[in-house]
Amino acid sequence: MTDATLATEILQEAFPVSASRNVKAAIGEAFQALKGRERHLAQANPDVLRERPRAWTERRVRSIWNGKEAKRIDHYEIEDLRAIARKEAALELQRSKARQARLAALLADPASYRGRQLADLARERVGGMDRAGADGSD
Repeated sequence: MTDATLATEILQEAFPVSASRNVKAAIGEAFQALKGRERHLAQANPDVLRERPRAWTERRVRSIWNGKEAKRIDHYEIEDLRAIARKEAALELQRSKARQARLAALLADPASYRGRQLADLARERVGGMDRAGADGSD
């Protein structure tokens, strides 16, 4: 397996295309995660970015995503991709556990679950009403 193939697989597995995320959105999210990693590395050690031949760009992420466009992948790029893949996996696990808890609550008591859901929804909608003048006391 070439480095380019490995990088493509890491990227596409960490940010898969789904019904709620198209390719453009996946590439954009991956780019934001990689830029965030660069900022984090720069804060920890400013010399790290000077040692790299190039910074992450959305074009670079897209070329890796497409697979055949990126001919050369540097070691730091693979390391960055692995780091954001680990972070994305942790976030996905957290979201999955939260969903599991919601489903468990639904199975435990379906009647009160629906009421709680509606109460949360009403609270969210009313929460936006606390602007000045919204209560009629301009």
